[in-house]
Amino acid sequence: MTRSEGFLLKVKLFGRESEFSAASALGLALVVVGAFLFMFMLDAQSQIDEIGDTADPALLSELNKLEGKRDIFLVSAIGFVFLGAFGIFVLSERSLPATVPSTQMLATARAARDIGKGLSLTGNAVYLPARKGLTRERLFVAAPAGQTVPPAALTDDLTVSPGKDGSTPGLLVEPTGLELLESIENENGVDLDGIGLEAAEGSLQVMKHSLNLLRDFHFKERDGRTVLRVEYKDLRDACRRVRKEMPDTCRQSACIGCSCLLTAAARATGKIVAVEKVDNSQDQVVFTLDLRDW
Repeated sequence: MTRSEGFLLKVKLFGRESEFSAASALGLALVVVGAFLFMFMLDAQSQIDEIGDTADPALLSELNKLEGKRDIFLVSAIGFVFLGAFGIFVLSERSLPATVPSTQMLATARAARDIGKGLSLTGNAVYLPARKGLTRERLFVAAPAGQTVPPAALTDDLTVSPGKDGSTPGLLVEPTGLELLESIENENGVDLDGIGLEAAEGSLQVMKHSLNLLRDFHFKERDGRTVLRVEYKDLRDACRRVRKEMPDTCRQSACIGCSCLLTAAARATGKIVAVEKVDNSQDQVVFTLDLRDW
C-alpha cells in the first residue's frame, strides 16, 4: 500500500491496484474493526446459549459478565460500522474528484492552445460582460497582441469577429468557468450581476471552503489596475502542468477556477476585464487586469 498525490492511497490486492481516499481507507478500517467486534459479540452470545437457564450462582455470575460483554461488543460494532460507512460514503465524496477534473483541465488547455495556434491568436484574453447584445459573458481573444478594442455590438452565436467596425479581430468563445460561476449563483442563491468586485469576492468564497477548488484568491487594487492572485488546491498539480507545458493558457484562455473569477469580475462590475499580464511562474498565479467601461 502506498500513498499517492491528492491524499489517495494506492492498494494492491490480487495483482490489481486500486485508489482510495484517506477518508475511504479510514472508513474501511473502521468497518473491519466493527466486523471483528460483531464476531466477538456472536462468540459471547454463543457462550450464553451454551450455559442456558441455570440456578447455579457461579454460572449466573458468568452469564452476567457475558451479557455485559455481548452488549458492549454489539453497541461498539454498530458504532464502528456506522462511522466507517460515514467515512466511505460521505467524507470520501469530494466536491471535485481529482482524476476527472484534472484530465478535463489539461484537455481544455490543450484544445485552447491548438485553436490559438491554428488561428494565429497572439493577444491576451478580454472577458466581456453581458452587454452590447450579449446575454452571457464571453471570452474575446484578439488576433494581434497589444491594446484590444472589442466589437461595438455582439450576439451570443458570434464566434469570429473580423474587426470590420474598427475593433480588433479575434475569437469569441464561452469562458471555461462560466458554467461553474452560474452553478455557484444558483446553489447559493446569489446574483453577482452589478454587485461590485468586493461583494462578488465574498460570494465566491465557496470555491475555497465548499468546493476545495482553490486554496486562496484575492482581488486587489494597485496603481490603477486590479490584481487577481489565485492558487489552486485540489487541481494544483493540473495547474502546474498547464503552466509548465502551456504557459500562454493563463493569459489567453484561463482554466476553470481562474476563468470563473475573471468572468465573475466582468459580471459583478459590468466592465471589460482585460488581462494585461500574468505571472504564472509560481503556484500563486498573478493576473494584472485592466477593468474599463464598454
